[in-house]
Amino acid sequence: MIHHRRAVLISDLHLSESRPDLVRAFYAFLDEVASQQEALFILGDFFEYWVGDDASTPLHDDIADRLHRLSKTTAVYLMVGNRDFALGQHYTKRCNATLLPDPTPVQLGNSTWLLSHGDRLCIDDRGYQRYRAIIQSPLVLGILRRLPLAWRLKLAERLRKASKNRNKTETPRYIDVNQKAVRRALRGTQHAGLIHGHTHMADWHTIAADEEPTRERLVMGDWDEMGWYLQFEQNVKTLNRFSITQLKFGQS
Repeated sequence: MIHHRRAVLISDLHLSESRPDLVRAFYAFLDEVASQQEALFILGDFFEYWVGDDASTPLHDDIADRLHRLSKTTAVYLMVGNRDFALGQHYTKRCNATLLPDPTPVQLGNSTWLLSHGDRLCIDDRGYQRYRAIIQSPLVLGILRRLPLAWRLKLAERLRKASKNRNKTETPRYIDVNQKAVRRALRGTQHAGLIHGHTHMADWHTIAADEEPTRERLVMGDWDEMGWYLQFEQNVKTLNRFSITQLKFGQS
């Protein structure tokens, strides 16, 4: 099992060429925060979208180079999310990172935690779960990766535009993880709790269940006007946020 005494975890950065402010913030985070840790865990939706490891852009190349440099002193772990589920081993190797399955148990300090992007636990969003089961199935994913790159880029852009148009006409709707699904994921384990992103609702929760120990659910926020990271120093954990424009880290 992976074990680190000091680590930082992030998720839902949605990096892209259209948000250079987020890219600058991420680079500053690597230099000032991640470089001082034993490990960096990126738990999905690292990129706004990912159509395949063969679709690398100059931005993707630069990010891979920076993560590779970081990996000389800090272990780097990547987990895919619902936006970048097609990210694969080729790009991960360029980053000199380890690609983690979802979920993955890791030991941080003296406690074991279950890491997940979080979307698989939002089972009340039945429409999304049906879509997820199809689009992320090995068969469909294999077919998508074999489509011409131009087709995949057009499909990704169409999905992005549809999502933006929907958000303009509808009240944004965030469906949280299902508590029963969380308890099932932790049942019968000795994990201290669950760490995830996806919902964009940064917070700490207590999980209580009959005949099971009380656990914690640590939720990381997305990067937009504010950035978030979860930090473990031995057995002390802090959920930190910072201004994307001011970049003063360590504000819990």
